[in-house]
Amino acid sequence: MDRKKFLKNLGLGVVAAPIVSTTLISCSSNDNINEGGTTANCGVTKSDMLGPYYVSGTSKITNLNTQNLSGDKIVVSGKIYGTADKNSPVANAMIEVWHADNGGIYHPVGDGNVSNYQPSQITLRGFIVTDAQGNYTFESIRPGLYPGRPRHFHYRITANGYKILVTQIYFKDDPTTSNENIESCRIVDFQKDSKGAYKGNADIHLQKN
Repeated sequence: MDRKKFLKNLGLGVVAAPIVSTTLISCSSNDNINEGGTTANCGVTKSDMLGPYYVSGTSKITNLNTQNLSGDKIVVSGKIYGTADKNSPVANAMIEVWHADNGGIYHPVGDGNVSNYQPSQITLRGFIVTDAQGNYTFESIRPGLYPGRPRHFHYRITANGYKILVTQIYFKDDPTTSNENIESCRIVDFQKDSKGAYKGNADIHLQKN
């Protein structure tokens, strides 16, 4: 049974969304994961499924948890690069992020444009823009698990001169990550700080047009 049928049978009301396809170079599954981050030499970041919960037109925001939902605080940082190496940081890249809440539910459970929903239905999603050095940071709560998938963040990245990248970032401490064929450069070793917040680094490498 595929993922959409499985979730539909559970009553989660999946609405299908188109998948953005890009031809990208995958990283080696033998790369080592840096503490608190991804691998240092991953090559161009591999694409992943868009999924059924992509909503366009979200707001620019730093803290995605606009409704103060319960869950462990998480801070994700990283850089966007324009090549397979780390010599070309990309400024003004738009990174759309969305993820499930602590119970594995998306807000909203659907797709389309943000204008199709009430403001109270929209949270744990938005976009950030990289600075002049390609840096980005956002805050939220740690995504929960839902049937059939490991814990993850969705990214959709657009930047002038580069192909659109749809990808996902995964968690090293999630044992279900091994159920999928995920190269290690997208598996982040999030570590708790002294205040109990998870922190990790996820660098992304785009492909030029």
